[in-house]
This record gives sequence, structure tokens and C-alpha cells, in this order.
Amino acid sequence: MGRHKPGKVRRRRPDELPDHVQIRQTRPGEGKAFTDLAALAMEGHGDFDDREAMCETIDEGGPFISQYKAGQFVFLVAEHTPTGRIVGISSSTPPLSVLAGMERDGADPTALGATAMAYVKLRALAVAEDHRGQGIASALLARTLAVHRDHRAFFAYGQFLAGDAALARFYRRRGFTIHAPGEPVILTGGSTYTEVGAAPLPDEQMFSRML
Repeated sequence: MGRHKPGKVRRRRPDELPDHVQIRQTRPGEGKAFTDLAALAMEGHGDFDDREAMCETIDEGGPFISQYKAGQFVFLVAEHTPTGRIVGISSSTPPLSVLAGMERDGADPTALGATAMAYVKLRALAVAEDHRGQGIASALLARTLAVHRDHRAFFAYGQFLAGDAALARFYRRRGFTIHAPGEPVILTGGSTYTEVGAAPLPDEQMFSRML
């Protein structure tokens, strides 16, 4: 009698979701659920002082365009479809602190608009504790980068608490360069936008990649 050979088990890609989870844009009324999860990602990064504004913005509905008439605010959620519960979020924006500095230095509207469109700040990425380890964070990140790429952005960056080996490993595996603690990211300029830098807080380190 021959030995039974079990079928080969297909391994999911890192950004492949389980069947019961879907990634989508936020809907009006989901501001609180979104910001409750975003607060997890903001722990240790100072006060989440725009939490109320973020909640109101989401509840009002999109599309979300920056004040510079270019650059997208992207709010994505991972929904557990059997229950409708939001179990993961991703928040990304134009490089607002960089743009504010450029504006103070007298940059013209063309340069501000081009910079707002070209660069993406990854603000918050979080998954509910009971849904981690399922590829949800990877899928949220991949979809976020794809949305910004479709809107002509070409460079993304963010920061995490210095010494967080797990997050450094997560972003490195997804093509990001991990910068030394305290090292700024230089946003290389071009014909219509200038070279500018984005600096972390003293206890943070940055990650960045081309899209």
C-alpha cells in the first residue's frame, strides 16, 4: 500500500489578506474607530493633538486633498467582514511639517504644490491586537503606497521609536531604508521642487523608500 502524500500547502504572501478581511477607504462615521486604532501607532510620539480633527475629517467623507491643492490624505481600514469591525488602519499624508517650513521660508505655490504631490508621510499604521500576525499591516501598507503612486507620488517616509527592532525589520523587509536614530531624510529636489529634509524627534529613527 503506497504512502499518502499530502497536498502542498500554499503559503500566503506577506501582503495577502485572509478571506474574512478587506482593505477599503474609510466611510463617514468611522472617525472614532479609526482614531482609536491610530492612537496605538502614535504612542510614544508625543501628543496625538490632531486626533479630533482627523476624526471629523473622516466623518465628513473624502476625497481628501491638502491645502496646497495637491497631495492626498489617505485613510484606509481593514474590515473584518463577518462583523464589520475595523481591525486595522493606515493614515498617510503629504509632508505637512516640511511644507510648513517651506512656506515659512517663502516657497512659491508651485514648489509647495509639487512637494505636496511628490512625497508621502506615513503617519500611522496599526492593527488590533487580536488580529495581528495575519498580514493585515503588510496589506494596508502595500495598498497605501499603491494609492499614492497612482496619484503621482514617488517617495515615502515615516518614523518609529528608536531601537524598535520589530518595526525596523518590518519596514526593511518591505523595501525601506532604515535610517540611524536622529538621522533626517533628505527629500531630493527636482525641476519644480527643492531639496528639503524631514527630521525625526530625538528618540526616533526614520525609514524611507522610492515608490
